[in-house]
Amino acid sequence: MKITILELENVSHSYDKEMVLKKVSFSIEEASFFVLLGLNGAGKSTIFSLLTRLLNLQSGSIKINGYMIQNYSKALKDIGIVFQEPTLDLDLTVRQNLYYYGALKGLSFKETIASIKDELTNLDLDEKLDTKVQKLNGGHRRRVEIVRSLINKPKLLLLDEATVGLDLKSRFDILDYLRRKVQKGEISVLWITHLFDEVQESDSLAIIHKGEILATGTAESIIAEYKQADLTQTFRYVTRENPDA
Repeated sequence: MKITILELENVSHSYDKEMVLKKVSFSIEEASFFVLLGLNGAGKSTIFSLLTRLLNLQSGSIKINGYMIQNYSKALKDIGIVFQEPTLDLDLTVRQNLYYYGALKGLSFKETIASIKDELTNLDLDEKLDTKVQKLNGGHRRRVEIVRSLINKPKLLLLDEATVGLDLKSRFDILDYLRRKVQKGEISVLWITHLFDEVQESDSLAIIHKGEILATGTAESIIAEYKQADLTQTFRYVTRENPDA
């Protein structure tokens, strides 16, 4: 029986008097690739901010690996985070950026590199360790952020619009890499996006719209449930919105 690695139950949130999340519930099992799909303004970033404790939980409950989110020292120790906005120090080398983050996790320089040795090779970064980040292209910078988030081998990886602004090859290289890690049972992934072409039929999926979860299941099962031709048509059907507009 698979363990539930992330669980949101009846999570609501408002800014002043504007309700932006309305009793949001979904869960992610271990070794799952889970996509939270919605248009800009749907509430995706608010969920990400709650999960990373940038916002305090107002209503409902969030558990990470069985720990309530309020117990942040235990709940957050098993997660890796990739923010939408770049967070690398451009004036430092790749190695220095990784060393600094590893130190925050209580690891020595040697332990830091050892914990991500395979990731550096698989993402073609092992020969760029001594390159300043400012000299890397956007795709390689994002790879560094992903590798950095995997230091200390977290059980859950949270990524907020991680491929925005990248070329098509870079986007799908990153997705393929993370799906392979999931398939090997190494990690669970919450992939937050508005890009429909990033969703595979086998992915676990939640469609969020105007702060509400409208459908959950595998992408394939949701498409079949609503008897639509593809995910875009299904999204239009359940939200009454045109994602291409």
